[in-house]
Amino acid sequence: MNFEELESFKFEKTEVTDSVIISFGTFNGIDEIHAVDIKLFDEIPEEIGRHDGHIVTMEDDTEGQFFTYGNNAEELFKIMKPILDEFDFLKNAEVYLSFTDNNKIVRNLEFKLSAS
Repeated sequence: MNFEELESFKFEKTEVTDSVIISFGTFNGIDEIHAVDIKLFDEIPEEIGRHDGHIVTMEDDTEGQFFTYGNNAEELFKIMKPILDEFDFLKNAEVYLSFTDNNKIVRNLEFKLSAS
C-alpha cells in the first residue's frame, strides 16, 4: 500500500481534547484498578468529560495509567481528585494535565497527586 492509497481511506480527523492521565506504581491486583475505573465512569458528569479506562503491566502489577478526557483538564481533575484520594495505591501517583486550544496542546502540567 502506498501513501496515495492510504489517503483514499478518508480517515476522520480526531479531535484533540484536554486530558488527565494518572500514572501509578505497584497495586494489589486488577480488582483495585477496576474499582477506580467504576467510580470514575460513574461519577464524571458527561458534560465535563469521560473516563477512558486504564492500562497496566499484567506480569507483575508494578505500574499503570488511567486515561480521562474532557473540555477542561482542571475541572475534570477537580472531580477526579476526591475519588483518587480514596485509594492508597494512588498516593504517590503522577498527574499529567494537558490543555488544548483549537485542537492543539498548548500547555502541560505535571505533579504528584499527594501534592495537589
